[in-house]
Amino acid sequence: MAKYDYKPEYEKIFKLTEKEWNELPDYRKSDMIDLHEFSKKFKQWLKVIIIVGLIIFGIITFFNSIKTVPTGCVGVKTRFGKVQDNTISEGFNFKAPYIEKIILIDCKTKKIEVTSESSSKDLQTVKVTIAVNYNVNKNTANKLYKEVGTDYENIIISPAIQESIKSVMAQYTAEELITKRAEVSSKIHETLFNKIQNRGFDVTEFNITNIDFSDTFDQAIETKAVKQQEVETAKAELEKQKIQNEKEISVAEKDAEVMRLQNSQITENTLRLKELEVQQNLINKWNGQLPTTMLNDGINSLLTLNK
Repeated sequence: MAKYDYKPEYEKIFKLTEKEWNELPDYRKSDMIDLHEFSKKFKQWLKVIIIVGLIIFGIITFFNSIKTVPTGCVGVKTRFGKVQDNTISEGFNFKAPYIEKIILIDCKTKKIEVTSESSSKDLQTVKVTIAVNYNVNKNTANKLYKEVGTDYENIIISPAIQESIKSVMAQYTAEELITKRAEVSSKIHETLFNKIQNRGFDVTEFNITNIDFSDTFDQAIETKAVKQQEVETAKAELEKQKIQNEKEISVAEKDAEVMRLQNSQITENTLRLKELEVQQNLINKWNGQLPTTMLNDGINSLLTLNK
């Protein structure tokens, strides 16, 4: 059979009878056959492409219908953009592909540091740095996402900390902010807790990491501290001198008592010695006659002796 001989299927393919086919020049027949062969191959490749596309679409659809929620997170489900009431727990979860999405909300503890400049009760400028550890409440994560989205730290947490600091700082003088630091910290913590708890947050730790005042106030505090130190030093010196004086008085009193005792002993011994000397003189001068007067101690002596 010649290359361009008529085939029965040509009538169906090209809509030509055998007579019409034979009347066509060979180059037309060649073009039509080549086009037919290309069409056959194209249909085959198109079938392959469609099958591969369906497989890829099936794989994408499968992975689009599942979502893994990692530990420490919850999933918020949306359907056509609308937030659903329930939250998705940790683990492997299914969803309707293409119409539902699961947004992950991190509920692990996070740390935020905020520095705020405010005024104290006595109108001193105070710069405070606060460190707060907080986490999102899993039970209200869908409500939080519905109202705020995922940028809740900048929208809720940071402004609440700033407002709490300014509110509490205005209740204390600059000096009280130093002497009552624990009380101030507790009050800011309480104020912040009341502000963000009903928004779906829990505060797990709170610390004032730094308090700075103006240079003028720092200088005044330093001067006051120096003067107080000088006063304390003077008091210590005065107390030391007082103790030394008391010691010297005590020593002097003891010395005076010793001297008094010594003087008393000397006086008694001297009087006794004088008495003995008088008696000895009387004895030496006695002329053998009885005395005319008796001394109080019972010793017979002569009051007057002839020389």
